[in-house]
Amino acid sequence: MAEPLGTGGPQERAPVRRRHPRVARALGLLIVIGIVVAVVVQNSQRVTIRFLFISGHVRLIWVLVACLAVGAAAGFVPGRRRRRRRRRSGSD
Repeated sequence: MAEPLGTGGPQERAPVRRRHPRVARALGLLIVIGIVVAVVVQNSQRVTIRFLFISGHVRLIWVLVACLAVGAAAGFVPGRRRRRRRRRSGSD
């Protein structure tokens, strides 16, 4: 005999949902961006910057953005090299 409807047979099992790693990464990135924006907005006063022989008055926002860009580039380049090296060796 066939199972009556609504008894939880193999056809009625709910699909198991797995979160895609990209969704988690995107959510984490959005949180980090939100924190960075909050810090930048709260630090909008003018500051004196002295770098080697140059000095000037700049808003702290631009100092933070520049440091963030330099740090992101410094982290991106080694990660890209490591990825390229893995492809050449044939291991993931």
